[in-house]
Amino acid sequence: MERRQAEARRQVHVFVSKDRRDGPYERREGEARRRERERERKKIENIRAFKDKDKAPAPAAPMITQKRLIYVGMVVLVLVVALFLIQ
Repeated sequence: MERRQAEARRQVHVFVSKDRRDGPYERREGEARRRERERERKKIENIRAFKDKDKAPAPAAPMITQKRLIYVGMVVLVLVVALFLIQ
């Protein structure tokens, strides 16, 4: 029976430990995994933004509404006509 040499066993061990260290994602290119993580992160951000939109307070009514603008215009028109009639 043949005995194994110490160096041959060490090389096999290094290969196995390097294989475990890299993992399956490194073997299928790390860039693809990074892109996948980025897509997931964007998806989560979109969901959070959508949920936060519902929690945001409703916008307050504007100070100048269409009705008020018409009333102010009518008052200004009456004042201008009155000033021209007085002169």
